[in-house]
Amino acid sequence: MKTIILALALIALVSSTQSDVIDTIKKIDQSPFGRTLFDTIWLELQTGDPLDRLVSTLTDLEDRYVAEQKEDDAKNQEYQGSCTVDISAFDKDLAESNRKKVDLEARLEGQLYPQRSILEGLVAQKSAEVKGYQKDLNELDAQRAEEHEDFEEKVLEHQEATAIIAEARRLFADNIEHESFVQKGKAAKQPHKFTKDVANLIQKHFTTSAKKASKFQHRKGYSKLFKAFATIASKVEQLADAGAVQKIIDLADELLAKISDSLSLLRFAEDKRVEAYKKSRNFVVIALNVAGSALANAISDLAALNDIIAQVEASLDTTVQRIENVSADRHDRFTQCEEAVQDYQDARSARSSDRDVVSQTIGLVNKELRTLREQLALRQQAGEEI
Repeated sequence: MKTIILALALIALVSSTQSDVIDTIKKIDQSPFGRTLFDTIWLELQTGDPLDRLVSTLTDLEDRYVAEQKEDDAKNQEYQGSCTVDISAFDKDLAESNRKKVDLEARLEGQLYPQRSILEGLVAQKSAEVKGYQKDLNELDAQRAEEHEDFEEKVLEHQEATAIIAEARRLFADNIEHESFVQKGKAAKQPHKFTKDVANLIQKHFTTSAKKASKFQHRKGYSKLFKAFATIASKVEQLADAGAVQKIIDLADELLAKISDSLSLLRFAEDKRVEAYKKSRNFVVIALNVAGSALANAISDLAALNDIIAQVEASLDTTVQRIENVSADRHDRFTQCEEAVQDYQDARSARSSDRDVVSQTIGLVNKELRTLREQLALRQQAGEEI
């Protein structure tokens, strides 16, 4: 009984093993490389020659796969090493460029741009100061010109009044008849005479002068004075008295003296105004020059700072462009390395698959040649598939 059970177990084991062998043959036959190997083995089996040479060839092929794989492993390791070096170099370059970018941005935002804002504010401030001082200077000059014009008008009015009164005094004085010597050594008094023609002449003089004085801008009182003199000149009977005429002459002298004093005071006041104007103008000019110098320095400093900013911005643009270029190069290199890894893995997988096929085929030839022969024969009979 035990013998029967053992026999059945052996039969089942053999049946299971043979089934596994057939599955292996079918699996190998499904690959192009395995099919080619089976075609070659089938041809060798048809010749009837020993299979030692075929087994040796398959063994050499298996060894060659192993050697090629070792060589490929070494090349891949070397290539991936160069990839690591290149990627590290790119990363170092990017780190340095990014650090430089941060430094440049920090310099612009934290130093140069604030300095430019300060200088722009200073330029605006000093420009306003210069403009203000120039306005003050123009107003001061305009005021001085107006004051001087006013002074000249007053002087002219004084001079014209002086000329009018002096001419009237001459007319009065020239028509007073004084004592004259009609005989040598004998004095004879002649009565004072003031003719109507002379009175008319004086009246006309003062009437014309009153009209002229009415156009004065400052001493308008002269017009009334000259009108009063014209009225006096119209009364010839009053002018017949030499004493009355002398009083008029004395009054004219008094007026001339007052006009002279007034003109002196006017000139004195003008001198003081000129002196004050020069002092004030000198202060404004000094302030204008100081502000102008500060403005020029600020403009120069701003121009120099703008040049520096332009250089730093250009350096920043170059750095940003370099980061973009290096990043693109790194991406390309990384892609190449990853593709190389994939190619290596694909080649390794394909070579490993072919080597397994060779190894399994050697095993079939050495251990399961009968089953292999039968399955190849069946394949030939069936056509393309076993």
